Amino acid sequence: FAIIFPLMLLLMFGIIEFGTMMYDQIMVTNAAREGARWGSVQSAPLAHPVSCGDPGITAIQGGPSCSGSGSGSACMVASNYAANTLISYQGGNNNSPTITVNCMSNNGAAIEVTVKYTFQGLGLGSLSAVQGSNNLSSTAVMYYE
Repeated sequence: FAIIFPLMLLLMFGIIEFGTMMYDQIMVTNAAREGARWGSVQSAPLAHPVSCGDPGITAIQGGPSCSGSGSGSACMVASNYAANTLISYQGGNNNSPTITVNCMSNNGAAIEVTVKYTFQGLGLGSLSAVQGSNNLSSTAVMYYE
């Protein structure tokens, strides 16, 4: 028991840590998709076909990057989704996601939302399943409807 128990604890915490990192990757992907979807369906009052030069596109996107709360832009929708679902063992605002929103104009206008998040493990050092910090990232692209 004295020999096996520490190994079992290490295995158990490794599974928990790796599972949490995979969960956060899924949440980063979902946040990017939610922001892009919200932005793509908000283009109804714009002239069709939508182009990246339309003045309403900037308001829909919420600027190139955002932080804070609210739901008035694709950037804020992605930020809120990520803030409410991501799990961080280190806590604090130092580990908040970075969201960027761009307009792409190839074969019509599309919104591109990128969410980047730095996952930090439990802090078990060399015994950790996830060494140091891992950069999780996802990009979603959807055409304006």
